[in-house]
Amino acid sequence: MARRIVRSCCRGCHGGCGVLVTVENNVVKEIKGDPDCPINRGWLCIKGKQAHTIAYNPKRLLHPLRRKDDSWQRISWDEALREICDRFLAIKEEFGAESVVLGYGTGRDNEAFIYRFANTFGTPNVLTAGHVCYGPRIVTGITRCGNLPVVDYEGSPKCIIAWGANPLVSNPDEYKGIYLTKALRNGAKLITVDPRNTALAKRSDVWLPLRPGTDGALAWGMVNAIIDNGWYDESFVRDYVQGWDEFCERARQYSLEWATEKTGLSGSQISSAAELFAKTKPAGIHWGVALEQSKN
Repeated sequence: MARRIVRSCCRGCHGGCGVLVTVENNVVKEIKGDPDCPINRGWLCIKGKQAHTIAYNPKRLLHPLRRKDDSWQRISWDEALREICDRFLAIKEEFGAESVVLGYGTGRDNEAFIYRFANTFGTPNVLTAGHVCYGPRIVTGITRCGNLPVVDYEGSPKCIIAWGANPLVSNPDEYKGIYLTKALRNGAKLITVDPRNTALAKRSDVWLPLRPGTDGALAWGMVNAIIDNGWYDESFVRDYVQGWDEFCERARQYSLEWATEKTGLSGSQISSAAELFAKTKPAGIHWGVALEQSKN
């Protein structure tokens, strides 16, 4: 029996975890995390471990089907492609190319082909999963920070705010929970901002169960506490920050008392979290989709 181990990469999400694939007689038998991969270091989620069961599932669709009454009828690839092309061209002729919207999910490595097809057909209307999650993250980062800031877990952070994120359960892109877990094992302090009393909240040093949708108010409250108590690097502000005075003036419009009213948290809760975050260095904010998609 021909058996070999193939080093590969999981494409179940953006993470790109390294995997070791056991192949026997050209059939995948097992998928495990690659301990030599710096991204996942041998860890692998259940989706990655079970990827081959999807490929070999007896119910997997392998041929195009056309609906007929209440059932599906198998047709050839040529027939399916011709029917699709004819319908697309008919819609384009009657309503114009821009009447067509192309949407697709989180399947990876096909994005370039979708956009190229849309361009060739003549429609700018492409809707992807990234427009719902990654788009807001990019806009938030660029407009607020000029970049896409992430926690430097390799820099051994001593304090982490998990804001609207639950990396022990799910993670966007490269933000794997193993990085946070390692930091906590090394003694990092954890502040969790989440209305829910999650497993992560239970193991936090500070849990801020704010009223849903009041993340902005909490942020302003923490900013005011940091400014009023001088919990910031004055030399850094002096040498590298433009518009600091204007920023402080704007912050005064959203006092700590105002933040407590909006968030449902006490002033001491907000101040304690702000002090821990500001005084413990290095620190970082691990934020989730819930934060950047908040209307406030």
